[in-house]
Amino acid sequence: MSLALMAGLAGSHRRVQHFRTRACPTATELVGQVTGLPGRHLDSWLMPESVCRSLFARGASGAHLAVVEGTLEPIATPQPYSTSDQPGSLGEVARMLDLPTVAVISAPESCGDVLHLPRLPRGIDGVLIDRLRDPADLPRLRRMVRLAAGVPVLGALEVLPSVRRMLEGPDRVDFLPESAVEALARNFLRHSCPDEIQELAAGREPLEYRDLLCACGLADCGRCFRVAYAQDEAFGRYFPDTIEVLEALGAELVEFSPLRDEALPPGVDLVMIGCGLPDEHADRLSSNLSMLAALRQHVCRGHRIYTEGGGTAYLGRWMIVDGQPLRGAAILPFSAELREQPTPPAPVTRTLSHDCWLGSRGTTVRGYRSGRWRLTPSHEPLECPESFGSLTSEGDLYYHHHAVGSLIHLHLGALPEVVAAFANPHRPSLRRPPVRGY
Repeated sequence: MSLALMAGLAGSHRRVQHFRTRACPTATELVGQVTGLPGRHLDSWLMPESVCRSLFARGASGAHLAVVEGTLEPIATPQPYSTSDQPGSLGEVARMLDLPTVAVISAPESCGDVLHLPRLPRGIDGVLIDRLRDPADLPRLRRMVRLAAGVPVLGALEVLPSVRRMLEGPDRVDFLPESAVEALARNFLRHSCPDEIQELAAGREPLEYRDLLCACGLADCGRCFRVAYAQDEAFGRYFPDTIEVLEALGAELVEFSPLRDEALPPGVDLVMIGCGLPDEHADRLSSNLSMLAALRQHVCRGHRIYTEGGGTAYLGRWMIVDGQPLRGAAILPFSAELREQPTPPAPVTRTLSHDCWLGSRGTTVRGYRSGRWRLTPSHEPLECPESFGSLTSEGDLYYHHHAVGSLIHLHLGALPEVVAAFANPHRPSLRRPPVRGY
């Protein structure tokens, strides 16, 4: 239904920006395919209200309409969180941004001539009906929703079994044929009125965009610096806000490929290797000895590397995939083993155990921990024996000299002070750990 809504709005010549309410850098190729814009993220658990509002206003500024997708009930987690601050909650984001809320319900099955509506959430402003079996039922459903909740049905989508199999089956795709996108748009527009949806969105006061850096007092800490970020088949999942904040700080951004390049771009101050699927390209990554050496030299010369998820696994001594060890960059003091049964990213809170350019000792960070890799500490000496070890007692955030690798995905757009540290060469780097460290 979400894709059909965006396809229908785009088909009616509206530029649509999509947001998720849980900031995990998962693949969003379908959203980009349908809207022509990369998906963005809001997260009331990671982001203070001022940051959430600024990210939304900035991301939506170039669109006719923004769609924020999530669940009204928080995602169940094994850890306790405050009731007003739950990962994945659409309700909290809608409150922060004063958004109208539209519920998606499945069309009820008829029992004879009787249709039974599901329970509708309180405080909604409209309804979308999914899996409409018989279009002839739609007028009656519109009347029932209006009587039960006092809100309009803004649109409906029929079952479309062939398209649903591509999106919901075990062999779901990351790219839809153009005919499938057109089918979603056409069917949604058949039962919907985009002008009514636009009118509902326009009924709230627009948020004014304020620069995040200025709001946080960090506008004067930037300087011209060069950031190389990995972008190829193995790596490349970054939050759009992270790239934008780096640019706002004066960064010159340049892509490189750990798969194909033999050296880093010249004059680089910071290397970023984001999440990805290095396990699917481990042989090629391991055999590119020139790039592995270039990354080690970058660290030994006192420059910075920041990695997350799959990028962190690549920086370890070994990547172990299906029981086979494959050479990593040997920058961080562990081996990374791909789990046989990966788990979804889990919300975690971590406290830094050492001073570093991410923050001083005792700093608390929040993020989503990858469940794809298991890190096993290694005590073998590294190429340049500066300080190295773990930054957390849980062993999911490591360092070596000026390199920091994490299994925790941080939404850096919500942490402008951390991004500012990327640009600040005078921020204290990692100090040598006590003797009891590695």
